[in-house]
Amino acid sequence: MSPLRTRLWRVPTKLAAVLTVPLLGFLVVAGVQISDSVRTAADLDAFSRQVALGDEITNLVHELQNERDRSVGMLVSLSAGGSPVRDVAGLAPERTAVDRAAARWRTAAAALAADPALSGPYLAARDRLDQVAPVRAGVGGGWLRAQAAFDAYTGVIAALHALLPAPVDVGGDDTLGRQVRGFTNLARAKELTAQIRGRLYMLCYGVTFETAPGARIAQSRAQRQAALAAFRADADPAQVSRFEDVVAGQAVRNANRLAETIVAAEPGSGVDPQQWWSASTTELEQLRTVEQDLLSGASEAVAAASGSRWLTTLFGSLITILLLLAALLMSIVIGRNMAAALRSLRTQALIVAEVALPGVIEQLRLSPTTAPPVHVEPIIIGSRDEVAEVAEAFTAVHLSAVRLAAEQASMRRNVNEIFIKLSRRSQTLVERQLQLLDTMESAEVDPDKLSSLFRLDHLAARLRRNDENLLVLAGGDTARHWNRPKDLNTIVLAATAEVEHYERVHHDTPDGVYVVGHAVADVVNLLAELLENGTAFSPPDTTVQVRGNPLADGSAELVVVDDGIGMSDQQLAEANSQVSEPVSIDTSAAERMGLVVVGHLARRHGITVRLSSGIRGVTVRVLLPEALIAPVPADEPETAPPSGEPDGSAMSTLRRRVPTRAEDVLTPERRAPSIWWNRDAAEQAAAAPQAEAAAPPALTKAGLPTRTRRSVPQAAPVDTTRYEADPDALGDTLTRLYEGVRRAEAEDGTGPGASAPVAPEPPAATEPEQDDAAGRTEADRQLTQPAGK
Repeated sequence: MSPLRTRLWRVPTKLAAVLTVPLLGFLVVAGVQISDSVRTAADLDAFSRQVALGDEITNLVHELQNERDRSVGMLVSLSAGGSPVRDVAGLAPERTAVDRAAARWRTAAAALAADPALSGPYLAARDRLDQVAPVRAGVGGGWLRAQAAFDAYTGVIAALHALLPAPVDVGGDDTLGRQVRGFTNLARAKELTAQIRGRLYMLCYGVTFETAPGARIAQSRAQRQAALAAFRADADPAQVSRFEDVVAGQAVRNANRLAETIVAAEPGSGVDPQQWWSASTTELEQLRTVEQDLLSGASEAVAAASGSRWLTTLFGSLITILLLLAALLMSIVIGRNMAAALRSLRTQALIVAEVALPGVIEQLRLSPTTAPPVHVEPIIIGSRDEVAEVAEAFTAVHLSAVRLAAEQASMRRNVNEIFIKLSRRSQTLVERQLQLLDTMESAEVDPDKLSSLFRLDHLAARLRRNDENLLVLAGGDTARHWNRPKDLNTIVLAATAEVEHYERVHHDTPDGVYVVGHAVADVVNLLAELLENGTAFSPPDTTVQVRGNPLADGSAELVVVDDGIGMSDQQLAEANSQVSEPVSIDTSAAERMGLVVVGHLARRHGITVRLSSGIRGVTVRVLLPEALIAPVPADEPETAPPSGEPDGSAMSTLRRRVPTRAEDVLTPERRAPSIWWNRDAAEQAAAAPQAEAAAPPALTKAGLPTRTRRSVPQAAPVDTTRYEADPDALGDTLTRLYEGVRRAEAEDGTGPGASAPVAPEPPAATEPEQDDAAGRTEADRQLTQPAGK
């Protein structure tokens, strides 16, 4: 299954996907914003440190400016006086101030080495600052010219100015950017003012240390004016106002006047160098004051902006995280609620589909008369969304299904009632037909017609069994009942009597195993259906074996084996399902109606039926539970009619030597000898007591029994026959008997009006009938011919 097929995802996965995508988008956007805010705050923080470092830079620059101008002034003064001795002790205060400022700067600026953007300017400034010592040595040794010393100090100052903050907008704050640009521009203007002071200080000694000093001074003054103009343009109005207030007054005017005088006059025009130094230094100190104020204001503003940015970043990050957590928590809660509602709906729907609805249907199906009151529990979700609407719709479907099941159960009950009534009416007709057949058989003397009546009797008995099957399927009960236990051997014979091809059934069942009376009819019906299937689905020249044996636990087992075509695995599974769990009657069940009836009867009495199939044939095992096995009963009372009394049923039983109904075997007064194969038949015939044999009836001269007008021939006792296991002999005897009766009536003139019986004569030998190719007589064929299904 492809993970990209979203239609196959489960609901939690879909909810997670729906919630994950916007959350990831939110995380990306929030992450970018937080990253930008953190980067801006970090830049502001670094800029704040750089601005704070500007205090150390401007202080060092101020001290270097003083040392530079004093050093070049000393060099020029010594050159003008022609003194070979160079006393540099007067420069000690300036040099000490520079050394202290340089130490503080080195300590404060050490962190710049780790900053990729400032590490280069820092290293350049450090290297230039390290060159101050050789310059001092050159000044003290006299081998360094004043202009070279001036340029060396100027280079160090320029390298330090490169570390000042760049005059750009910081964090989008224009006011903050103007403050920073204001003090950086003022610092450069101050440097130009200091250069002018140094150059004019050298000119005051009357020594020309460079070509065209006036042009250089004019250029520096022009650059200073440009720097001041840039300061006024870029600086904050408060900074400009502060500059105008401080850098003003008599000291500035004196410095400007002296500078004009020095530039206009010839070198050594009489302007005192110390006077110029004092006036110009006063102006520089004023610039230094404004520079420090602007630097302090810019540093505080940048620090405040950095702190505010960090607070904003932190607050924004917290808000973002809180929003993310709130969205995630809300998504989880909503997702869990939806998933829980769907799981609850699924669970309750499965309970309805697998437990509640089948239980209601089973309850309605098992209700014998009217439908019981049925209550449908609604599915409760606990919400009012679409899931709750689906639950209500499913409850409506459940209610409709229950209502439909109730209607179908009512329809089944009505159909069962119709089947029961129809089968009862049909049973009544069949019973009347059987009674009529009994009357006709008792009065019929024609063997051919009697054989046809026997077949019709057998067919009617099978029709009655079909009616009883219909009763079983409709939930009714058969009308035939026995109140006394019956022997298992007798039950097997009774079941065989109701099978079309009864002559193909061979049984080997034990004596002494009795089945309770109330279950006899159903067990007979069950075995008859199994035997019917065995004979119907096996070749006509094969037999169906029935074996039985009691079990140690008190139950009994019957095994029915045929030699037919067998069953496939699928058919065998379907057949076992039908005999183990009774199914509703439909078209498919009607194809194996006998197995369906077996299943219903087996369930009614707790009988286990199991089918198995080999290469050929099917084996059916029927396990009768202990509850159906009865103890050996006491001897049954004699129910036969008194001797000498005419009894039509007795005559019918005598003539129907092959039982055509179950009651021919099960009813004592209709007991008839068996002609089926039985392994104990010969032994039973040999063991029959000779004393119980009745005297032979009186015979006529033709060897036929003496008959009385309007009376039926006397029936010989069933249990004295010599032909228990010889159907051919019985057939020959019956054929000769009834043909002799016809000849006696036709030839001897012994009619129904005869007043006295003919004296018995010794039996004369009669010529046997012509046998067919199979060695059977005509009567034999008539008696054993199948009646058809």
